[in-house]
Amino acid sequence: ALRVPATRRHATGPYGLHGSAVELPIAFQGEYGAYSEEAAYQHFGPSVTTMPCKSFEDVFAAVESGEAEYGMLPMENSNAGSINKSYDLLMEFDLRVHGETTLRVQHSLLALADDTVTRVRSHPQALARCEQYIVAQGLAIEAGSDTAGSAREIAEQQLKGVGAISSKLAAKRYGLDVVATGIEDNKYNFTRFFILGKGVSTASVHPKTSVVFAVSDKPGSLVAALEEFGRRTVNIIKLESRPRRRAMSPGFNYLFYLDFEGHHAAPPCAAALMSLLESCAFVKLLGAGDSAIKNCF
Repeated sequence: ALRVPATRRHATGPYGLHGSAVELPIAFQGEYGAYSEEAAYQHFGPSVTTMPCKSFEDVFAAVESGEAEYGMLPMENSNAGSINKSYDLLMEFDLRVHGETTLRVQHSLLALADDTVTRVRSHPQALARCEQYIVAQGLAIEAGSDTAGSAREIAEQQLKGVGAISSKLAAKRYGLDVVATGIEDNKYNFTRFFILGKGVSTASVHPKTSVVFAVSDKPGSLVAALEEFGRRTVNIIKLESRPRRRAMSPGFNYLFYLDFEGHHAAPPCAAALMSLLESCAFVKLLGAGDSAIKNCF
């Protein structure tokens, strides 16, 4: 059976390492009630102020300008995989990873009070992930711009007979009733977020470090780079390649995004990174912070 802790979703306690120390808003992409906002409350606590942004670029800009203290950046979903744009933006901006949180994405059907729903509106991806429920209920489909935006439209326009697939947070935000919850086809639906900030993060209880690097174009170069971690018993958690943007040479050049357990300043990790710097064509430290807890089931 699926078991998701109600409060302790982070390795160091209910709200991670940041908690009440956060004074400025937390930036997220989307409208109020978005799952990214829900992830912000999960990590930082219910009293934090949130700041909606139109794009991922706006999230980075808000933190860089000082309007927001941290930004929530979705990195990967357990069903859909990695969010490529997020990885690309980590190269374009100079913000650091300060931690992460993993949110269980639980879709709900929202509607006006005492309304009978015959049509359902949401982002096409959310509609696709709730197909079994929609078919079983005999609901007509309307594609919307996003999940929270669909909930807002129903509330603002007082749309009768129309339900929105969105979060329970959106129901609270816009005064809608929750008709049904947990309507997604796959209950194992999680999204991992990076918490982005300026400067170096504070000490971590269960640290994880993220780097991006490029190797020379010759046989064995990637294997040699990865062996630097194995020799020092540093556990690599994730490795992903992305085409290098704005490359001057024809064809494809690749960057490798890597997460490993431990803080980059710890001796074994620092030694592995030093060897990486010596052997690779390019290395950028993305940051380190407390990792999200592993036991989400």
